[in-house]
Amino acid sequence: MKKILELKMFIAPLPLSGFLCFRVKRFNLPGLSHLRILLCFVICMVMAASQFLNPPIAEADFNEQLAIDTRAISLANNVTADPPGIMSIHYNPAGLALLGDGNYISLGAVLPIIDKTVRVTKDPNFEGFHDLKGNLIEDPLWGTRNGPNRLSGNSWSGTEGSNTSGKMNIPFLDTIVDFLATPIFGLSHRNPGSKWTFAYSVYAPFGIGQNNGDKSDPARKDGQYSYWQHLTYASPSVSYQVNKTLSVGASLGLGASAIGACTDVRAPNAIVNLTKTLGDATQGMENPLFDLTIPMPLFGGGLGPYDSIGNLSMNLSDDFSPSFNLGVLWGPFDWLSFGISYQSAIKTHMSGKYQLTYSDQWQNMVEWCGKSALMQIVSMALDLPYQRAAEQTGTVTLDRELPQIVNWGIKLKPIKRLSLLADLHWANWSSFKQDSFVFDQKIQLLQLAKYMGYNGGDNILLLERHWEDTWNWGVGAEYQALDWLTLRAGYEKRTSSIPDITYDGFYPLPTLDNYGAGLGIKGSGLGIKMLRDIDIDLAVAYLVNKSYKITNNTSSNMNSNVLGSGIMNPYAGLNYEQETAAYIGSVKATMPLDVVTTALSKGMDMLNPFKRSASTNANLRTTENVTVDSPSPTAVDNFRVEGQSYYIENSD
Repeated sequence: MKKILELKMFIAPLPLSGFLCFRVKRFNLPGLSHLRILLCFVICMVMAASQFLNPPIAEADFNEQLAIDTRAISLANNVTADPPGIMSIHYNPAGLALLGDGNYISLGAVLPIIDKTVRVTKDPNFEGFHDLKGNLIEDPLWGTRNGPNRLSGNSWSGTEGSNTSGKMNIPFLDTIVDFLATPIFGLSHRNPGSKWTFAYSVYAPFGIGQNNGDKSDPARKDGQYSYWQHLTYASPSVSYQVNKTLSVGASLGLGASAIGACTDVRAPNAIVNLTKTLGDATQGMENPLFDLTIPMPLFGGGLGPYDSIGNLSMNLSDDFSPSFNLGVLWGPFDWLSFGISYQSAIKTHMSGKYQLTYSDQWQNMVEWCGKSALMQIVSMALDLPYQRAAEQTGTVTLDRELPQIVNWGIKLKPIKRLSLLADLHWANWSSFKQDSFVFDQKIQLLQLAKYMGYNGGDNILLLERHWEDTWNWGVGAEYQALDWLTLRAGYEKRTSSIPDITYDGFYPLPTLDNYGAGLGIKGSGLGIKMLRDIDIDLAVAYLVNKSYKITNNTSSNMNSNVLGSGIMNPYAGLNYEQETAAYIGSVKATMPLDVVTTALSKGMDMLNPFKRSASTNANLRTTENVTVDSPSPTAVDNFRVEGQSYYIENSD
């Protein structure tokens, strides 16, 4: 209770302390006029970034730097000029120079939860497809008719659904699980007085995954599940302190990349509908002549525009994808620091397995192409499939490049206990032009798709991307309320990289507002002996976009009704709307390495029956000369005279 009361005492004057920081007589900071100019510059930079550096809203994938480090999450990734301990390896390797002498270890985890709701409704301007008798063919995704205007195109209720969980691949084990989680693990070493710091960490710089398990969810038509991730499992790193104000750093990353998807396949377009119309028109026209030439019904009865073609699943990985990071950190004054870092592109060559199962209607249509000698000859001449197959399986490969990223940051300390942070991030997503999934055989779906305008090839699933570079900006603040407690908060505008014309549901995060908050707790100030050498960070983040829409048949990968615009258009004639929220929780503990090794040694001793027996016998023999340890100086220092401040005025 005493700590809570003291915490309130120091939170209350926080706004006033911010005002006092501009009084020269109060702090007598050198060059305070320069500070005011820099503060104005930062404010102008943030305003300019929000107005000019953000490109037109581009919706889709931007999964970089979303869930890596606890402290960075609480500050909404605004840490380039104030890197987060050992995880500086990713954000700015030069920040390793700020670590203490000796050996340190960081352990923790990040748990992201993505809550996505998809709603599709009939486009009122879409005329739809009609059967042989001219009747409108209803799409199950239109929902039910409602209201008195039963003939109106606007009177459909639509359908909606929400994802049931996340999705991720466990590297090397080739195992897919229905949740999202990333590890935090890091080690650092510096000899006393040395300018060199060495470190190593494990983290996930890219990652996203969703699972739309409910069969009623319309999102299954554009991804029953999907994931894309990159885990850095080895990152030897080094920093060098050039002088008291300047440090540089570099890290090498060895990573494992993975991508996977499973989707129900359908092709609502005029040519597919034509096969059904002709099939219905020729029902019952079978005779021996037709059986020897062109069997009836045509196309084996055909395939309706909203009928299922089948289900496609792919899971690919690359266990060796190298990269590197470079960073510079310059603090010309105690109250001012600048940071810049470069993260290289990551080139991957992923391979894995695929399975494409076909519906009965599709199999009937393929079988019709080879039902007579004449049809077989025609099918071979046109390179059409003519042998019925329930499924196709094999190996698939994909070359994909994660973008290079440049980060700029500034940190200001108007007072000793307050740090203000601002960051600007550029990601080179424009290098991502298309996806080319290369299969080990001709795919029946692709063989027939070329007669609907698809030109990717018989064994290549080509998806146009044409993503755009992103500029993300953010601000953060860190306030040392007590000598053992730090408060953190941040905001980041996370613009996305895919334009509306190539949006699809495989990477479901649109442009989001990222709000972060967290605590930093020094165990030495808690008065608990076992925690006195441990620093604990806690963080939560909330990312939200309440409404993102793809209307008017905009996307060639989702809802275009233009024949040949793309092979994947499951929502042709539909308007698409998505609500997205992501919740992130994280915890991290940092401590000297010998704390962990000592604890492990004691644990092993307790599990060793021989040592445990010897210890028990020794305790039975020892009945005198028992001493009690005196309180440590650290514990004594934690007791304060009533009414005295907890925080240290001159501490950073």
